[in-house]
Amino acid sequence: MNEILRSRLAKAAAGGTLAIVAVLQSHFESSDRRPLVPYLDPANIWTVCHGVTGPEVIPGKTYTTAECEALERKHLAIAEAATKRQIVVYDRLNPFQQAALVDFTYNAGEGNLASSTMRRLFNSGQTDAGCRELIKWVKSRVNGVLITLDGLVDRRSVEMELCLTWGRK
Repeated sequence: MNEILRSRLAKAAAGGTLAIVAVLQSHFESSDRRPLVPYLDPANIWTVCHGVTGPEVIPGKTYTTAECEALERKHLAIAEAATKRQIVVYDRLNPFQQAALVDFTYNAGEGNLASSTMRRLFNSGQTDAGCRELIKWVKSRVNGVLITLDGLVDRRSVEMELCLTWGRK
C-alpha cells in the first residue's frame, strides 16, 4: 500500500467505517477527480463518480459534484446494509475489517458476497481466513472472458491488509 493511501486511511479512521470506505472509493474508482460523465469500466459497466453503477447512471449525462456526493453516500449506505445482512458477526469486527467488507460489497455486489466462501468463514468465526479470501476476487468478465484485472489485484490486496492487520491490538 502506498504511503499516501496509508496516511489517508489512518486519518479517516476517526470518522468510522464509511469514512474509511470513502477513502478506498476515491483511491480505486478514479483519479483524484471524480469523473462527472459516465464511462464504461473494464467490465463494460456504465460507471460515474467514484464507482457508482446501476440505473441512476445515465450515459451522456454530466453529473454535478453534489449529485456525485449524494449518489456515493447512497450507494455506500446500500453496500454497508448489504454487508450487515450477509455478515452476522459484522458488529464484532473492527472498523477496518468492516470497511474492507463494505468496500468489497460496493465493488463486487451483495450477491457475490452472499455466495462466497468469505461470508461462510466470517460467519463461522474464522475472521483471518475470511480476510484471506478477499485476494481471490480479482477477476472480471471483459468482453465475455474472465480475466485478472490489475486494479482488482491492488484493491483486494489493500482490503486484505486492512482486514488482517489494521485495528488489531
